[in-house]
Amino acid sequence: MNIQTLRMQLHFYQRMMIIAKTAGDLVAHEVYKQITRELTEQIQEKEKTACSQQTA
Repeated sequence: MNIQTLRMQLHFYQRMMIIAKTAGDLVAHEVYKQITRELTEQIQEKEKTACSQQTA
């Protein structure tokens, strides 16, 4: 997946996390929170790879 797609997914899950918390569904909130963490890590890893390829 490219970085733009990952960012779109991240934005979606961040909004879902807020909706779940507002609705009082703490289990769903934690699930979405974990997904956003994983997506953030993937984005950071891809950005690092892209930067290192540009400098090489």
